[in-house]
Amino acid sequence: MTGFITRQNSLCSLLTALLVLGVMSPVSWAAETKNEDQAKKKEETPVTRLDQATDLMTKDLDENQLLQFRAIEQTYRTIRAVEDVQMSVGKAVSSCSEANPDIADDMTGRLRSWKDALRPTMKSARKKLDKMILLQGFTQPSSVRKYLKMFDEAVDYRDAGIKAIPVTEKESCMKLKKNMDQTEKSLNSLLNETLGLDEPIKTSDS
Repeated sequence: MTGFITRQNSLCSLLTALLVLGVMSPVSWAAETKNEDQAKKKEETPVTRLDQATDLMTKDLDENQLLQFRAIEQTYRTIRAVEDVQMSVGKAVSSCSEANPDIADDMTGRLRSWKDALRPTMKSARKKLDKMILLQGFTQPSSVRKYLKMFDEAVDYRDAGIKAIPVTEKESCMKLKKNMDQTEKSLNSLLNETLGLDEPIKTSDS
Protein backbone atom coordinates (compact mmCIF):
# COMPACT_ATOMS: atom_id res chain seq x y z
CA MET A 1 0.00 0.00 0.00
CA THR A 2 2.92 2.37 0.72
CA GLY A 3 4.11 1.96 -2.86
CA PHE A 4 0.67 2.76 -4.18
CA ILE A 5 0.47 5.93 -2.08
CA THR A 6 3.90 7.03 -3.31
CA ARG A 7 2.91 6.46 -6.94
CA GLN A 8 -0.38 8.28 -6.43
CA ASN A 9 1.40 11.23 -4.83
CA SER A 10 3.70 11.34 -7.86
CA LEU A 11 0.66 11.26 -10.13
CA CYS A 12 -0.96 14.06 -8.15
CA SER A 13 2.20 16.16 -8.49
CA LEU A 14 2.31 15.54 -12.22
CA LEU A 15 -1.34 16.51 -12.66
CA THR A 16 -0.76 19.65 -10.60
CA ALA A 17 2.07 20.59 -12.97
CA LEU A 18 -0.53 20.95 -15.71
CA LEU A 19 -2.51 23.56 -13.85
CA VAL A 20 -2.06 27.32 -13.93
CA LEU A 21 -4.03 30.07 -12.19
CA GLY A 22 -6.27 27.62 -10.40
CA VAL A 23 -7.80 25.93 -13.45
CA MET A 24 -8.59 22.84 -11.34
CA SER A 25 -10.28 22.59 -7.99
CA PRO A 26 -8.12 20.70 -5.46
CA VAL A 27 -11.19 19.04 -3.97
CA SER A 28 -10.94 16.30 -6.58
CA TRP A 29 -8.11 14.95 -4.43
CA ALA A 30 -9.82 15.59 -1.11
CA ALA A 31 -12.86 13.36 -1.06
CA GLU A 32 -11.78 11.70 2.19
CA THR A 33 -11.64 14.91 4.22
CA LYS A 34 -14.52 16.05 6.37
CA ASN A 35 -16.65 19.09 5.64
CA GLU A 36 -14.46 22.10 6.39
CA ASP A 37 -17.46 24.18 7.39
CA GLN A 38 -17.98 22.98 10.95
CA ALA A 39 -21.10 25.10 11.29
CA LYS A 40 -22.78 22.86 8.74
CA LYS A 41 -21.42 19.56 9.98
CA LYS A 42 -24.90 18.35 10.99
CA GLU A 43 -26.44 19.29 7.66
CA GLU A 44 -26.95 16.37 5.33
CA THR A 45 -25.06 16.87 2.09
CA PRO A 46 -23.64 14.59 -0.62
CA VAL A 47 -20.37 14.67 1.36
CA THR A 48 -21.94 13.48 4.63
CA ARG A 49 -23.94 10.86 2.75
CA LEU A 50 -20.72 9.55 1.20
CA ASP A 51 -19.08 9.38 4.63
CA GLN A 52 -22.04 7.42 5.98
CA ALA A 53 -22.05 5.08 2.98
CA THR A 54 -18.32 4.45 3.40
CA ASP A 55 -18.74 3.57 7.07
CA LEU A 56 -21.68 1.29 6.32
CA MET A 57 -19.94 -0.52 3.47
CA THR A 58 -16.65 -1.11 5.27
CA LYS A 59 -17.69 -1.82 8.86
CA ASP A 60 -17.94 -5.63 8.52
CA LEU A 61 -15.26 -6.26 5.89
CA ASP A 62 -12.35 -8.58 6.56
CA GLU A 63 -8.80 -7.54 5.66
CA ASN A 64 -8.90 -8.88 2.10
CA GLN A 65 -12.29 -7.36 1.40
CA LEU A 66 -11.15 -4.01 2.75
CA LEU A 67 -8.15 -4.13 0.44
CA GLN A 68 -10.49 -4.77 -2.49
CA PHE A 69 -12.69 -1.84 -1.48
CA ARG A 70 -9.72 0.52 -1.12
CA ALA A 71 -8.28 -0.60 -4.45
CA ILE A 72 -11.58 0.14 -6.21
CA GLU A 73 -11.93 3.47 -4.43
CA GLN A 74 -8.38 4.59 -5.22
CA THR A 75 -8.63 3.45 -8.84
CA TYR A 76 -11.84 5.38 -9.31
CA ARG A 77 -10.41 8.40 -7.50
CA THR A 78 -7.44 8.41 -9.88
CA ILE A 79 -9.62 8.07 -12.97
CA ARG A 80 -11.89 10.85 -11.78
CA ALA A 81 -8.93 13.13 -11.00
CA VAL A 82 -7.49 12.70 -14.51
CA GLU A 83 -10.89 13.35 -16.05
CA ASP A 84 -11.29 16.48 -13.91
CA VAL A 85 -7.88 17.72 -15.04
CA GLN A 86 -8.76 17.07 -18.69
CA MET A 87 -11.95 19.08 -18.28
CA SER A 88 -10.18 21.92 -16.49
CA VAL A 89 -7.38 22.07 -19.04
CA GLY A 90 -10.00 22.07 -21.80
CA LYS A 91 -11.69 25.10 -20.22
CA ALA A 92 -8.34 26.82 -19.83
CA VAL A 93 -7.51 26.22 -23.50
CA SER A 94 -10.89 27.67 -24.48
CA SER A 95 -10.31 30.83 -22.45
CA CYS A 96 -6.75 31.08 -23.77
CA SER A 97 -7.96 30.76 -27.35
CA GLU A 98 -10.67 33.35 -26.88
CA ALA A 99 -8.28 35.87 -25.34
CA ASN A 100 -5.38 35.12 -27.70
CA PRO A 101 -6.67 34.28 -31.21
CA ASP A 102 -3.12 34.13 -32.57
CA ILE A 103 -2.38 30.96 -30.57
CA ALA A 104 -5.88 29.45 -30.67
CA ASP A 105 -5.16 26.82 -33.34
CA ASP A 106 -1.90 25.81 -31.69
CA MET A 107 -3.53 25.47 -28.27
CA THR A 108 -6.58 23.52 -29.42
CA GLY A 109 -4.45 21.23 -31.57
CA ARG A 110 -2.15 20.48 -28.65
CA LEU A 111 -5.09 19.75 -26.38
CA ARG A 112 -6.55 17.37 -28.94
CA SER A 113 -3.32 15.40 -29.34
CA TRP A 114 -2.78 15.35 -25.55
CA LYS A 115 -6.23 13.86 -24.98
CA ASP A 116 -5.76 11.41 -27.85
CA ALA A 117 -2.54 10.17 -26.27
CA LEU A 118 -4.29 9.58 -22.93
CA ARG A 119 -7.44 7.99 -24.34
CA PRO A 120 -6.18 4.37 -24.64
CA THR A 121 -4.80 4.40 -21.10
CA MET A 122 -8.01 5.85 -19.69
CA LYS A 123 -10.02 3.26 -21.58
CA SER A 124 -7.86 0.50 -20.07
CA ALA A 125 -8.31 2.03 -16.62
CA ARG A 126 -12.09 2.04 -16.97
CA LYS A 127 -12.03 -1.54 -18.22
CA LYS A 128 -9.94 -2.66 -15.25
CA LEU A 129 -12.23 -0.82 -12.84
CA ASP A 130 -15.25 -2.64 -14.30
CA LYS A 131 -13.51 -5.99 -13.78
CA MET A 132 -12.55 -5.06 -10.22
CA ILE A 133 -16.18 -4.24 -9.46
CA LEU A 134 -17.40 -7.53 -10.92
CA LEU A 135 -14.75 -9.67 -9.20
CA GLN A 136 -14.83 -8.12 -5.71
CA GLY A 137 -16.30 -10.25 -2.96
CA PHE A 138 -17.77 -7.86 -0.40
CA THR A 139 -21.07 -6.73 -1.96
CA GLN A 140 -23.15 -6.68 -5.13
CA PRO A 141 -21.56 -4.91 -8.13
CA SER A 142 -24.61 -2.65 -8.32
CA SER A 143 -23.93 -1.49 -4.75
CA VAL A 144 -20.35 -0.57 -5.64
CA ARG A 145 -21.51 1.40 -8.67
CA LYS A 146 -24.07 3.20 -6.51
CA TYR A 147 -21.31 4.07 -4.06
CA LEU A 148 -19.08 5.47 -6.82
CA LYS A 149 -22.03 7.55 -8.04
CA MET A 150 -22.26 8.99 -4.53
CA PHE A 151 -18.53 9.75 -4.74
CA ASP A 152 -19.20 11.75 -7.93
CA GLU A 153 -22.04 13.62 -6.26
CA ALA A 154 -19.83 14.54 -3.29
CA VAL A 155 -17.03 15.85 -5.51
CA ASP A 156 -19.48 17.78 -7.71
CA TYR A 157 -21.05 19.29 -4.59
CA ARG A 158 -17.69 20.56 -3.39
CA ASP A 159 -16.63 21.77 -6.81
CA ALA A 160 -19.84 23.80 -7.11
CA GLY A 161 -18.66 26.05 -4.31
CA ILE A 162 -15.39 26.99 -6.00
CA LYS A 163 -15.24 29.75 -8.56
CA ALA A 164 -13.02 28.95 -11.53
CA ILE A 165 -10.43 31.51 -12.60
CA PRO A 166 -10.21 31.79 -16.40
CA VAL A 167 -6.74 31.64 -17.92
CA THR A 168 -6.23 34.51 -20.34
CA GLU A 169 -2.65 35.77 -20.04
CA LYS A 170 -0.59 34.58 -22.98
CA GLU A 171 2.38 33.68 -20.80
CA SER A 172 0.21 31.39 -18.66
CA CYS A 173 -1.35 29.85 -21.75
CA MET A 174 2.04 29.01 -23.19
CA LYS A 175 3.08 27.57 -19.83
CA LEU A 176 0.05 25.29 -19.94
CA LYS A 177 0.94 24.15 -23.44
CA LYS A 178 4.53 23.48 -22.36
CA ASN A 179 3.28 21.39 -19.45
CA MET A 180 1.14 19.33 -21.82
CA ASP A 181 4.23 18.78 -23.97
CA GLN A 182 6.27 17.68 -20.97
CA THR A 183 3.71 15.44 -19.29
CA GLU A 184 2.09 13.57 -22.18
CA LYS A 185 4.36 10.52 -22.02
CA SER A 186 5.09 10.62 -18.30
CA LEU A 187 1.40 10.90 -17.40
CA ASN A 188 0.59 7.81 -19.43
CA SER A 189 3.44 5.87 -17.83
CA LEU A 190 2.55 6.94 -14.31
CA LEU A 191 -1.12 6.11 -14.85
CA ASN A 192 -0.19 2.62 -15.98
CA GLU A 193 2.10 2.19 -12.98
CA THR A 194 -0.25 3.71 -10.41
CA LEU A 195 -3.28 1.71 -11.54
CA GLY A 196 -1.30 -1.46 -12.26
CA LEU A 197 -2.99 -1.84 -15.63
CA ASP A 198 -0.78 -4.80 -16.52
CA GLU A 199 -1.27 -6.55 -13.17
CA PRO A 200 -3.85 -9.30 -12.48
CA ILE A 201 -6.91 -8.31 -10.48
CA LYS A 202 -7.19 -9.73 -6.96
CA THR A 203 -10.42 -11.54 -6.19
CA SER A 204 -12.04 -12.58 -2.93
CA ASP A 205 -10.09 -15.85 -3.11
CA SER A 206 -6.70 -14.22 -3.79
